[in-house]
Amino acid sequence: TSSCDELQNMCHNKDISDSPFFNIFSNLPLRPFVPADAKKLIEEPSAAAGTPLAPYTEQILELAGYFPFYLQIACSCLYDHLGETGQDEIDWPAVTQAFLDEVQPHFEFMWSQFGETEKENLRSIAAGQRISRKAEYVSEDLKRRGYLLSGDDGMVIFSRCFRDYIVGLDKGRNGAGKRFPFAFWKRGG
Repeated sequence: TSSCDELQNMCHNKDISDSPFFNIFSNLPLRPFVPADAKKLIEEPSAAAGTPLAPYTEQILELAGYFPFYLQIACSCLYDHLGETGQDEIDWPAVTQAFLDEVQPHFEFMWSQFGETEKENLRSIAAGQRISRKAEYVSEDLKRRGYLLSGDDGMVIFSRCFRDYIVGLDKGRNGAGKRFPFAFWKRGG
């Protein structure tokens, strides 16, 4: 069985929670890929299909982070772009836009599942602010779950696009800007 909820939380009443049925299960948390596995997912299937994406690994990881679902979407967008244009020069704004078109509803759902303290931590990190000491445990949990990564300057959001989504929410909350900004980026920029 699989669930986003902890096994213990799925037992709502005393009759079920005392059942020996639940003793045969254990929790196995699914986490985002480690860098080596993410690289394999980007490089191996595309090479086998005849359109290697290995030269674009860094850009794909910036779009998607290490979550397999987002990696597959980013790879698909780039693969389709290369198939349509046949160009050596990648139109990264177009690839980014295609990625954002696919992931926006997933970002919205993911955001709705965070608690208020998690949202505040993510907002602060997206804005480049420091997290208070008393809320560091929340950042550690977000890191464990893959939403934050350790960067050169501390914690960073797992994906540039998700970071821009969060920043856009705050702009929308303050009455300025779009609800979901489409941030275009290029390598090294």
